[in-house]
Amino acid sequence: MRVGGPGITDIRDTRDVPLDAHHGSFNTGEIFLADGKFGSQANFARIDLSNATYYDFGPRHWVFARQTRYGQERSFGNGDEQLIPLPERLYAGGATSHRGFPINSAGPRDPQTGYPVGGAGVFVNTFELRPPPPTLRWVGSDLSFVLFHDMGNAFQKSSQIWPSATQIATASG
Repeated sequence: MRVGGPGITDIRDTRDVPLDAHHGSFNTGEIFLADGKFGSQANFARIDLSNATYYDFGPRHWVFARQTRYGQERSFGNGDEQLIPLPERLYAGGATSHRGFPINSAGPRDPQTGYPVGGAGVFVNTFELRPPPPTLRWVGSDLSFVLFHDMGNAFQKSSQIWPSATQIATASG
């Protein structure tokens, strides 16, 4: 299925070291509109926002990092125009998203094959506590450890994000 339309992406990066940040922030925002007026066979609008912050503390430079991602899509039109193609759907899971799942595997799945099909909404929140790297024999200080907590999911409908968040809060309270 052909998808076309205008999009705007904004990136703001104030991290000290992008691959091993100790302080700063990284923010991204994307707005996209696919419409038949632009040659698209599918009509939908998407917003995808993420914010990550990094805090260095203590004399040994521990790092507290957190990241939040929120995204939603809405289709419009008639019939096939309302379908959002699989590559355009929102996914979660993987080394940079929700580490309890393989890449793109959190969220809705095809009931017959079990294959991840993405969704129209995503919310993922991550917390990390990184101690300073230990000095180990043979690898020196090139190996690090991290304590983390990931939560969230990709949702079939964007309207499922907030009710799901309140159920999690109620269940753990």
